[in-house]
Amino acid sequence: MNKRMVFIILVFLVAIFVFFINSNISHFMTSDNSNNTNNSTNISTTKVLIFDGEGVMESSVDGIEDCLEDSNNRNLTGNKKFTYNTTDEINSNTLSGYDVLVMPGGLATTYLSDSEIDSSDIKTFVQEGHGYLGICAGAYAASNYVRGDYAGWGLTPDVNTISENYEGLLSISSTSFGSKIINESPTNLHMDAGPAMYTNNSQVIMANFADNHTGYQNYASIVGDTYGSGRVILSGPHPEMDPKNPLILANMILWCSQRI
Repeated sequence: MNKRMVFIILVFLVAIFVFFINSNISHFMTSDNSNNTNNSTNISTTKVLIFDGEGVMESSVDGIEDCLEDSNNRNLTGNKKFTYNTTDEINSNTLSGYDVLVMPGGLATTYLSDSEIDSSDIKTFVQEGHGYLGICAGAYAASNYVRGDYAGWGLTPDVNTISENYEGLLSISSTSFGSKIINESPTNLHMDAGPAMYTNNSQVIMANFADNHTGYQNYASIVGDTYGSGRVILSGPHPEMDPKNPLILANMILWCSQRI
């Protein structure tokens, strides 16, 4: 075989080798980009609006924000992430684009009388398939009635609340319905004069008071109900206050947004 023929064969083999390498690199990069796209696509984001207006307890607002940040940073709920904003007025415009409204602890009577809060728009928001989480004052305000005192917005028509004054740690016990929300039972959470609740519909009870510090042992401490196409949680205790439980708060919001 002459030198010219050897040279041609070598060039041909090199060309095949280069083509093979480029093809594999291209396939690897395409596969890698595809995986990145899939990972990104699998992340769901829940958009949360937190009330921060008249009558609100600022430590409750701060705690909610801290818990959501903690959940995102520690990946507590996997690919389910949160974004949030605060508002000092609630109406159809401020609610637009959000998945869940959170009403923190504070003064329920102020919430009910605040001209910057449009309760009919809150009802429409939830009826159309969104979520509402009411903690302490937010639970009183959204209940059907506060016994012996005043009527709430009625987002949970079968749930009435009882005003009590206990402040400090207490133990709550999850029902089977609430097991997706409360990661272990019994669980100690902070109470700051939040409601005890009672209802004829036991199917909506997520947790009960496991001790008698409030004077209402075995009464409902957390309920989860539907309103139209949406979901509502009322919580007497504060998962966002010391000792903070960001997973419970995150799970409450995810349940309200129908993501668990």
